[in-house]
Amino acid sequence: MANEGDTTFFVTLNVFLSVIALIGNLLILVALRKVTSINPPTKLLFQCLAASDLCVGLIQQPLFVAVLLRDLSSPTASYYVTKVYAGLGYILCGVSLMTAATISIDRLLALILGLSYKLTVTVKRVRKVVIIVWLGSFSVGLSRWIDLRLIAYGSSLVVTLFSIFASAFSFTKIVLKLRQQQAQVQQRVEPEQVNGGEIPLNIARYKKMVYSVAWLQMVLIACYMPIISFLLLAIVTQRFGNAFLYCCAITVVFLNSSINPILYCWRIREVKKEVKNILKQIYQRSST
Repeated sequence: MANEGDTTFFVTLNVFLSVIALIGNLLILVALRKVTSINPPTKLLFQCLAASDLCVGLIQQPLFVAVLLRDLSSPTASYYVTKVYAGLGYILCGVSLMTAATISIDRLLALILGLSYKLTVTVKRVRKVVIIVWLGSFSVGLSRWIDLRLIAYGSSLVVTLFSIFASAFSFTKIVLKLRQQQAQVQQRVEPEQVNGGEIPLNIARYKKMVYSVAWLQMVLIACYMPIISFLLLAIVTQRFGNAFLYCCAITVVFLNSSINPILYCWRIREVKKEVKNILKQIYQRSST
C-alpha cells in the first residue's frame, strides 16, 4: 500500500463488505432452498453464484485484509497468505463471471426450446456445467499460484470478455425473440404457432426473471470493469501495476458480492419473502 492511511481505509471497508457479503449470501442460499417457483436448473445456477459470493465474504476478503496487514506478520506467513489469496481470487472471479453468463444462456434456452427446455436443461446437466466452471476456474487460479502471471492474466481476461460477450449475445437474442413473438400475437397468429408451436410460456413471468438476471449482469460488469482495465494494463506493461489502483479495483469487485443479495431480494419476490421469514424466525428465537 502507498501509506498507512490507505491501508486503514481499505482494511475497514473490506471488513465491512465482508460481513455484508457473508450474511447476505448465507441468507440467500437458505432462502433459495425454500423457493419452489424457480426452475431447479436455474435455481442451481443462482445457488452457485451465491456460493461464490459467500466464499468472497468468508475467505477472499479476509485474506485480502491479511495481505494488506502483511507487515504485521512473519515474512513466511505473509508469502503463503498472498499466494493463497491470489490463486483463490482468480477461482472465485472466474466462477462468478461464467456462472452469470450461464444464467443468461439458460434464460435464452428457456425461450427458444419452450416445452423441450425441461427435458434438455436438467439439473444433472447443469450440475456438470457447474463442475466444469469450477474446474476451469481452478486451473486459472493454479497458474497464478505457480507464478505464471501472464497466463493467469490472459486466461482471466479471456474468460471475462467471453462471459460478457455470451451474456450480451443471449440478452440480444432474447429481446429479438420476444419482439418477434409480440409481432406474431399482434398479427393474431394462432397461439400454437407462436415460436414454432413450442412455447406456451408465461411471458410476463419470464420477462420479470430476465430483468432480474439483467440487473445482476449489469452490476457485475460495472464492478468488474476496473479490474479488467487493470489486467489490460498489466498485460501490456508486463508489470503488476500501482498498488493503490489495484486495491481500488479489487475492492469494487468484492463489492459485487455484497450487492448481489440486495438484488436478489429486490428483483425476486419469492426470495425476498423467504429472507423475511428467515429473519423473522431468527428474531423470534433470539427473543425467547
